[in-house]
Amino acid sequence: MSAADLLPYLLKVNGALLLFCAVYYLGLRRLTFFGLNRAFLLFALVFAPAYPFIDLSGWFARQNPLPAQLLLVAPNWPAVPAGVPATINWLVVAYWLGVSGLAVRLVLQLLSLYRLHRISRPMEFEGRLYQAVPEPVAPFAFWQTVYLNPAQHTPQELPAILCHEQVHVREWHTVDVLLAQVSLVFYWFNPGVWLLRQALHENLEFHTDYRVLQSGLLDNKTYQYQLLHQSVQGQANSIVSHFNFHLLKTRIAMMNKPRTARTQAARYLLLLPLAAGLTLWSCEKKAYLPEPATADATTKAKQDNALYFVDGVQVTKEAALEMAPTRIASVNVLKGHKFQDGFNQAAFEQDFGQHDGPIMLLITKGNENSSALQAFNKKYNITYRIPAATDTEAANQRIKESYVLVNGQESGEDVTKIDPATIKSMYVLDAEQATAKFGEKGKKGAVIITTK
Repeated sequence: MSAADLLPYLLKVNGALLLFCAVYYLGLRRLTFFGLNRAFLLFALVFAPAYPFIDLSGWFARQNPLPAQLLLVAPNWPAVPAGVPATINWLVVAYWLGVSGLAVRLVLQLLSLYRLHRISRPMEFEGRLYQAVPEPVAPFAFWQTVYLNPAQHTPQELPAILCHEQVHVREWHTVDVLLAQVSLVFYWFNPGVWLLRQALHENLEFHTDYRVLQSGLLDNKTYQYQLLHQSVQGQANSIVSHFNFHLLKTRIAMMNKPRTARTQAARYLLLLPLAAGLTLWSCEKKAYLPEPATADATTKAKQDNALYFVDGVQVTKEAALEMAPTRIASVNVLKGHKFQDGFNQAAFEQDFGQHDGPIMLLITKGNENSSALQAFNKKYNITYRIPAATDTEAANQRIKESYVLVNGQESGEDVTKIDPATIKSMYVLDAEQATAKFGEKGKKGAVIITTK
């Protein structure tokens, strides 16, 4: 992904993360639907990076008419890398420095866990397996293993501690934690992702506390005293343990909170329009390409009334416009009542009816001398003028002097140096059309390019 594409992508992703964060903290955090909250938070962390790549433009796309006047453009443009503004370069450098720093931090945290695993030894308590750590550490679970220091706990405390950590193991909470950590690496500058990570850890603890109390091992008050005792013990790696006084107070408050009425689950339906709106907004610029300005309604009507032929065979407008530009060898336009000298208009009208609009003749690469095209040209006496080198140079010069928009942004680059394989669509406007659309900037014509 280029620097010019990275920043808009990050803007979309981080905007979505902030939106999901606001919805969660304002409407869902205090609900006791812990499973649904977990699903919401995981969906937010997965959907936000993915939705900019979802392309539904085919459902809503409208095809733009070809411009009323086509200018000659030299094929085989040499590819030259597009310049990126210095400001964008520095922003991208700062972004990747942040990513690198957070990635190193994550690796060090994982190595710290690996060190604890190496110095621990397997033990069992009442049929429940765990890894005994010789150092002071708060109990925690990572992947499918529970870690604790048995010397820090009485035999009466161990059943509830092991029950709590095995809920984390059984429900694969480590996957949630790692996903949040990876999101933090790539979106470190966004306060929303820090809050979502905190919310995810918090919700996992709410859910696990609820499961422990459901087991009937001990009552609410005894369990809360045990949590208070654990909060003053040694701290585990921050990637797995976020024990602090504020979280402990929140967990105790949630344990004493009455269960939320089931009707409140309707709040989660907000997820549907939220995800759909983000997806459609992301697709909007893909679905609606820049439409060249037309001189008046009559010109537009004539464009819509065009006939399209590919290699001498009539096709629909939609089929012609859906063709990849890299397949097309040349485009020729016959306009006006007489179209061109010698054109057999009588034979053409006999086959296709009376027609005053333009006739678009597209020839694909490799079919320049096909039998179908030759028969078509012979029947209607159509000839193609091969442009001289001076014509090509003059046309290229006009384009170089034109006002250029690339993906909706003004560009000072030489468009004849853009790799044609990267172009999705291109519109060339003459001086009159460009001036009507862009004012003084378009006095020498305009070129509107959309890249793939």
